[in-house]
Amino acid sequence: MSGRHSASAERPRSRAVPVLGVLVAAVVIAVGAFTVVGNAAKEPVAAECGGRVTVEVAAAPEIAPVVAEAARDLETGKTEVDGLCVAYEVESSSPELVAQVLSAEPENAPDLWIPDFSVWVTRAERSGTDLTRVTESLASTPVVVAGPDAAAPASWQEVGMSTVAYLDPLTSSASTVALLSAFGEAATTGASRTDTGAMMVPLAQRYGGQPDKPETPQEVAEAAEQGTLGVLTEQQLVKLQDGGKATALDAAVPKSGTMLLDYPLAAVFAEESVVEAGRRLATFLSGPTGTELIAAEGFRDASGTPLSGGRGLGPEPYDIVPSPKADTVSGALRQWAMLTVPSRILAVVDVSGSMDFVDSGTPRISLAVAAAAGALELFPDNAEIGVWAFSEKLGAGGRDYTSLAPIRKLGSSSGGVSQRDVLGAALRKLPQMTDGGTGLYDTTLAAIRTLQEDYEARAVNSVILLTDGENDDPGSLSLNELVSTVEREKDPARPIQVIAIGMGPDADAQALRRIAAATGGRSYVARDPQDIAEVFIDAMLSR
Repeated sequence: MSGRHSASAERPRSRAVPVLGVLVAAVVIAVGAFTVVGNAAKEPVAAECGGRVTVEVAAAPEIAPVVAEAARDLETGKTEVDGLCVAYEVESSSPELVAQVLSAEPENAPDLWIPDFSVWVTRAERSGTDLTRVTESLASTPVVVAGPDAAAPASWQEVGMSTVAYLDPLTSSASTVALLSAFGEAATTGASRTDTGAMMVPLAQRYGGQPDKPETPQEVAEAAEQGTLGVLTEQQLVKLQDGGKATALDAAVPKSGTMLLDYPLAAVFAEESVVEAGRRLATFLSGPTGTELIAAEGFRDASGTPLSGGRGLGPEPYDIVPSPKADTVSGALRQWAMLTVPSRILAVVDVSGSMDFVDSGTPRISLAVAAAAGALELFPDNAEIGVWAFSEKLGAGGRDYTSLAPIRKLGSSSGGVSQRDVLGAALRKLPQMTDGGTGLYDTTLAAIRTLQEDYEARAVNSVILLTDGENDDPGSLSLNELVSTVEREKDPARPIQVIAIGMGPDADAQALRRIAAATGGRSYVARDPQDIAEVFIDAMLSR
C-alpha cells in the first residue's frame, strides 16, 4: 500500500485484519476475511530490474481468481514500473470488509481495490478516502432472476412480491441491485412510494423471519430449483452451471431492465507507481488473454458483450437501469436493515361513537378494520401482534380498553385456531363495539406499560394507536401527565415506540404528535381515512 513499497527484496508483512466489516456505518455489520489467492513471484529479482515493488490488490471474491491469473502472467513477463519489477499480491476480499478497512484502518488498506460495484468506490470517496479510478470497469455481469423455464417478470417490484430466494442485500451487491432496481424503476412503471413500500415491507419481514437464510449462490440456486425465483448474477449462475450445478435453471431479466455489477479498479492514496501498476493490470485484462480469462469465469467484458455459446442470458438485449446515487444506496440499505428486524405490535383501535361517522361513503371503523386486515398481510409468521379496542369505560373495572387478541406470533395457534384467524375475528368485532367517548390517554399509557412488562429484545416493540378524535374521558390523565409519565418511565434499553395514526378531521394531531415524540415514534393524520393504508406503509418504512 502507499508508503509501504520496497525497491529491494520483498518486505515482511504484518497486518491486523478486522473480523467485522461494516456496509452502512452504524447500521450493518458483516463477517468477512481476506484470502490470499495470488502472491508476488518468489524468484530472485531479475538482473534488468532495479528491484521489486509489491502491490497489494483486494478483489471481490468472484473476480479474484481472474485477477490472480492476470497477475501471474504479468509477473512472468516481468512488468516494470519505474525500473522496478511489479509483484502483485491478490487477496479475495469482500467489498464491505475493504470499505471498513478504508474507514477505520487506512494504514492497512490495499494498494488497488476491485469491488464488485462502483457504488462502493463512490461511497469511499465521499467518506474522504483518497482514491484514483484507474478504470471504471474491468468486467461486468447483469443481475438476473433464475428459475426453471424462467420467464421475464414485468418488474423487480413483481419479483419482490413473489416468493424469492436471495442473499442478504447488506452483504450481496446482486441483492442490493435487485432491491434498488425496484425503487429505481418507479419512474417507468408508475409505482408510487406506497407501491414499493408494500413490496419492501413484507419482503424484508419475510427475509428476517427465515430460520435458514441462503448464504451462498448455490443455496439460492437450490431454492430456485424447488420452484421459487432466485436472484443471482449471470456470472454466479454460469459458474454453477459450468460446475454441473443449477443446470435446470434459466436466467431472465425483468422487462423494466436491470443493473450491471461493473468491477471498477481504484488505486488507494494515488501513489503514481500504484496507479501505473493498476493501469498495467487493466490493460492486460482488456486485451485478448485477459478477455479470455474474464469470459472463462462467466463474466461479460466491460461493455457488457453477451457470453458466447448460449451461456447465461444469451444474446437477447435488455434495458439497463441507471446506477443509483450513493445516498440512495445507504438510505435503502439502512431501511432494509431496520425492516428485517421482527415486529412485536400491540394494535390499539378506537371504538368510540365517532368511529361510526361516515367518510367517503364508509364508516370510519370499517375503514380502520380494512386497513388493519391489509396490514396483517405485510407480516410473516414470526411477527407478534395483538389487538385492543378502546373507548370510555369499555373494559372491566371501568378501564377504557379491553384486549380482543393477546400478543402472539402469527404462525402460532391456540386451541387449534391460528393467531391470524384470532386477529381476523377480533377485527370483525370492532364495528359492533362503537360507543362512548375516547379514552385515549389512559389507554395509551396502559398499552406502553404492557409492552414494557413483556418486552422482546429481538424485535421492534411498537404500539400502533388508531383514533379519530381527542381524549374526552374527564377522569383520565391529562396530556401533560401522560407525556411526563411516559418520559419518566422510558427505558432506553427497552424502547417502546408509539405509531399514532389519526383518522379524519377531528383527530387531535397535536396530542398524537406529543405522544409519539415522547416514545421516539411517529405520528400521522390521515384527513381522508381512506389513506390509512398508505400511512401505515410509511410508518413501517420510517421505523
